[in-house]
Amino acid sequence: MKVNSVGIEKISTLIEEFNEFIIYYFDRLNAGKGKAGIDLDSVNEAFFFDGSRCLHIYREDEIKGLLYEEDGSEEILEEEQIVKFRGIKKIIVKKYIEYDEDNQAYISMILPSKLVFQEVE
Repeated sequence: MKVNSVGIEKISTLIEEFNEFIIYYFDRLNAGKGKAGIDLDSVNEAFFFDGSRCLHIYREDEIKGLLYEEDGSEEILEEEQIVKFRGIKKIIVKKYIEYDEDNQAYISMILPSKLVFQEVE
């Protein structure tokens, strides 16, 4: 897994590359599919993702970002979690497995991968 820091000056441009998002503002939640406008002054944490990449934006004195990109060497468990929010039925998350010095497996991180929407009849 490649992990790169993303400065605030590149965040707005980079989020345009992603089609799914979860944004935690101080006063509300926004999630969905498509291009999401983001209010960086009010965001607490956000995830933009497309299956093999995830941009994590967070606030730590100032807005910071980390871009996670899979390189094919990861050991992953996928899990579906139930969600009931604006037509979203489930979220698929990826649990990344690593091993400690005693060869004991542990989950090193969990990142969103895909939103599953309710079918419209």
